[in-house]
Amino acid sequence: METLDIKIALDPLNDGAVLREFKIKRKDEGALIIATNGESRIVDAQEAQGILDKLNEVGHGEYMGKSDYIAMMNANKIINLSGGKCFIGSVIIMKFDGHGLSMLVGDKFEKAATEFKSRLITIVCEGQEFSAYELI
Repeated sequence: METLDIKIALDPLNDGAVLREFKIKRKDEGALIIATNGESRIVDAQEAQGILDKLNEVGHGEYMGKSDYIAMMNANKIINLSGGKCFIGSVIIMKFDGHGLSMLVGDKFEKAATEFKSRLITIVCEGQEFSAYELI
């Protein structure tokens, strides 16, 4: 488990952080995991790579509209509707930087979430309504 102990005893020589078995990650850099129910979280590069590795066999990815953001999901969870396809579940969103996938930084998380939410539709199944991500 990561541990960060802070010791302040008004001793400039010894006060400060003591790191033990730590893993430091940037909170403003990573990939966005967002679900069709609106829940979301940010993952670091290591966790993102692990997810992408697992999606390798079953993944589907596509650009979100005309943006540089790419939503990647489990292709086995795509639903065929009359006139199109949609997805219910969670996706991992990263950005294409011209050479490959890159992490999101700063306000890009919010922009990617807004782009994702703009493509949500409501579908009805046996009287129950669900939010779904509309695929191109």
